[in-house]
Amino acid sequence: MVHFCSARWYIFTPPFTEEQLGRDLGVSRTPLRDAINALAKDGFVRVEPRRGASVRDFQLRDLIEVYDIRIALEGLAAKLAAGKINHDVLERLADEFKNNDARKLLKADTSLHQIVIESCNNVKLRGMLTNLGNLVQVFRTAGYRSTTRSKSATVYHIKIVKALMNRDGSEAERLMREHIEKTKNEIINEFQAKADNS
Repeated sequence: MVHFCSARWYIFTPPFTEEQLGRDLGVSRTPLRDAINALAKDGFVRVEPRRGASVRDFQLRDLIEVYDIRIALEGLAAKLAAGKINHDVLERLADEFKNNDARKLLKADTSLHQIVIESCNNVKLRGMLTNLGNLVQVFRTAGYRSTTRSKSATVYHIKIVKALMNRDGSEAERLMREHIEKTKNEIINEFQAKADNS
């Protein structure tokens, strides 16, 4: 579970061992070890010899770094994807963004970003953005707890979809970069406000 608390994003969990987690989940140690190592590689888990593993806390610096990378790379992906996405897919997305349900908006948000990444027709760019995907999803999910941020993101998403429908790569890039920058700044402001109140 993600919590926004004073000076950090936390995912709360006590340290755990492979044996303990294996018993709790009913799985053998080999696939569990592989999963823990994959999570550690992605930066979600910290493994300490003889102490076990724990889910790591995310600091504001982590978020800023991820969003700065997204601004550059997803902007480029949007530019490259313009004209390559099926018009029916974009119309379906436009309809999904008319919804007011936070879960459905989160799903549409995730779909839009994934479709842009998958359609950019650049294998290396797609690989870099896919590697960031899990971290981005942690921050994206937390964002839909903020009504203001959710509404702001939805306005941008609709504009991005329209630019993609018009096959306007420059406008899609500009809007994607602006959207991610605005989201980053809103999160920083929330972070600082919570830190000031603690």
